[in-house]
Amino acid sequence: MTATEEGIEIRPRHSRIMPEEKRDVVFKIRQVLNLLFIILGVAGAALYSYGVWYRSNTRIELMGTVIVIIAVVMKMSECMLRMKK
Repeated sequence: MTATEEGIEIRPRHSRIMPEEKRDVVFKIRQVLNLLFIILGVAGAALYSYGVWYRSNTRIELMGTVIVIIAVVMKMSECMLRMKK
C-alpha cells in the first residue's frame, strides 16, 4: 500500500528553495541589495515625511526623494540579477 492509497499526502520538494551548499555569491549579493533597499526606502520615506509635515524644508524633501530613488535603483539591479540567473 502506497502513501497516497492510505490517504497520507507527501509534501513535494520545492525547486525554488536552494540548499545551503548551492547558494552562491550572487545569492548573497541579492540578499545584501534587498537589505539595503529596505533600509534606504524607510530612511528616505522618513526624511521626506519629516520635510513635508514638520519643517516644510525642500532640501530635506529632496534628500528623501533622492534616497528613495537610489533604493529603487538598487532593487532594480537585484531584480536583474534574479532574472539573469
